This record gives sequence, structure tokens and C-alpha cells, in this order.
Amino acid sequence: MRKKRCLIVTSDAGYGHRSAALSVSKALEVLYPNQVESLVTNPIQETNTPTVMKPIEKGYDRSVRFSPGLYRLSYEVSDSRFVSEVVEGALTLMLQKIMADTIRDFKPDVILNTNEMFNNPIGKVLEDVDPKIPAFTAVTDLADVHSLWFSPEPDRFYIANEWVKVKALESGVPEEKLVISGIPISPDFALNQMEKQSLRGSLGLDPNRFTLLFVGSSRVSNLQEYLKALEHVATPVQAVVIAGGNDELYQDLLGSHYNFPVEVRNFEKNVPQWMMASDVLVTKAGGLIVSEGLAAGLPILLIDYLPGQEEGNVRYLLSHQAGALVQNVGEFRAIVSYWLEEDGIRLKQIARASAELGSPEAALTIAKALWDAVDLPPEPKLLPPKAG
Repeated sequence: MRKKRCLIVTSDAGYGHRSAALSVSKALEVLYPNQVESLVTNPIQETNTPTVMKPIEKGYDRSVRFSPGLYRLSYEVSDSRFVSEVVEGALTLMLQKIMADTIRDFKPDVILNTNEMFNNPIGKVLEDVDPKIPAFTAVTDLADVHSLWFSPEPDRFYIANEWVKVKALESGVPEEKLVISGIPISPDFALNQMEKQSLRGSLGLDPNRFTLLFVGSSRVSNLQEYLKALEHVATPVQAVVIAGGNDELYQDLLGSHYNFPVEVRNFEKNVPQWMMASDVLVTKAGGLIVSEGLAAGLPILLIDYLPGQEEGNVRYLLSHQAGALVQNVGEFRAIVSYWLEEDGIRLKQIARASAELGSPEAALTIAKALWDAVDLPPEPKLLPPKAG
């Protein structure tokens, strides 16, 4: 029997959309080795896409970093189904041809979308090409989910939690289309469970030191100041810093010195192991990185967030007592010290709350749904050759 074909449509505006797409693709390979062919593609960066779209996506990091107030205003003003329908019409005009070409060339049996811009274009193309192809959407935000995610075209939406479900229902999505799966993250969080101290040893860390994992990016500022603050914490600590592809931060870290061990990485593919080897995650409030921290059962210290879509992630984390938001270095040092008092009793409580919110199996759940959505026709039986 031929392989089932899964088209996964994503974007490169930020880290989360492509990470979610690759996680589901990997889960398909894990669950159905040599039985699925998956293609992860970004229509905006395809050569035939209108040129106006490409700089918009590539300038996303710059706009949210240097004009956060303007970004927040545009996010809030556009967050309604009425405005979203206007935006969807424009996106469909610009992306319909390349989407149609991709679908006709790859001939998918099922489609998964991990970016809010593509629901409507995919739906319109399928009306012309093949309305029977199932099309699903994995929503990659934890709380304040933009209305653009909830256009009517997808057959099913995979969402993070009850908070997102409320917004989806308000946006007119029928309840039967909604599945609470969690945000898809690497299946390694569910499959590769190792004892924390053993993991530290395998990664070259001190197995017995309290370990903080810092995850940076081009949108995280002052990370080095927070790292330096650990020099004044009474408990012996060690830190792992993943610069997230921020070359300037990476080079600065390599040239810095601290009175405790620091492991520095630039862009790390093996994030699940580093998380599961750590005791605390220090990061910005992105939906994917927070979801990864929760899947690893880590208390999360938020040191930055994006106005608009990431504010809800902050509220979600704090309301469930799975972490804290700090405004400055003094607060950071005080909270770390407070969590470590009395043999870390508070830290253990926060870790339990984090683990209860985590969805380490989300990518596997979605991958199984994609597989189950496709029924391939049986192979034709070969007739035995006629005698004589």
C-alpha cells in the first residue's frame, strides 16, 4: 500500500508555528515509520508568492521588538471575526495560487495548518481541488487567541485548553470541531523520560546542582543581567543558556564569566533533554516555549512577553500558579531565592502545578488524528496467471 501523504502548512513569523509543524511531522514518523510522507511548507516564502508578503513575515521580529505598542494596537483592533474576514479575503487573493499549486503537486490525503493566516486560503482551494480532503488546524497560542484562527473552513481545531475553547465558541466555531489536545511540541517530551540527575550527567552537567535553563531569542532582552543575578543566590546553581539563534547574545555569553558553571548553546535541537534535565525555565512568554516548559513540569520564570498575544500566556501561567513574572533583576533574584527556601518546598508545589497543565503527548495525539482521517483504498488484487 502506498504511503499516506500529509501536507503541513506553516509560517516562519516567530518560532512557534514551524516548531509545532515539525513536531507533528516527527510524531507521524515515530508512530507510522515508512508509512507516511509529510511535507512541511511555508507558502509565504515560496517563489511565486506576492513579494509584499515576504518582508511582512521577515520583519515580524523587528516590528514586535522595536514597535511593541503599535503591534499591540494592531493586534487588538484586528481581533474580531468581522475584521478577520476582511483580512482573510486579502490573504486568499495573495496566497490562493501558490496554495493551489502546492496541493495539486503534493496531492495530500490530509492537511494540517499551524498558522492563522492560511485557514481561509486552504479552504477556498479545497473547494475547487477536492472538498473531501480533511483539513485540520493546530492553534499555537495558549490563551489570547486571535479571531483570525477561527475561520469556518477547517474540519477540526486542535487547541491548548478551555480558555481557547471559550474564544473559539465566541468566534462561532461549533463545539464538535474543537479538540483540546495541547499545543504540539516535540514527541520526545512524551517518549524520552529519563531521571533528571542521569540526564544531567549525560549532558555534561553536574548531576547534583540546582539547574536553571535560560532560553533566549532575538526578542528577549537583558538575559545576561538575570544570569548575573544568580551569583548572589545562596544555593549552589548551574545554568544552561540557549541563545535561540541570537548570534550577538551567543558571542557575548561566550566571553562572559560567572562564579557558577554556565553551559552556552546557540541554536539547540535537543531542547526536550535540556528541559527535562533542569529545575526551572527562564524565558519569554511564547506559547510554544511555555508549552514545552509545562510538558517538562518546570516552574517557569517569565522575564519578557509580547504585547497582545503573549499577555494571555502570562495570565494563564500565573492563574494556575505554575510560574512567575518578574519585572527586574531584583525581583528575579528574590523569587529564585524564595523558591529555594525550606528545602525547595514551594518550588516543588509550582512544579506539580506546571506538570498538571502540560500536554507532552499533543503532537502524538494530532498525528494519530491525521492518520485516522485517511482511508486509503485497498491495493488491487493481482489475478493469478491463466494456465496454459
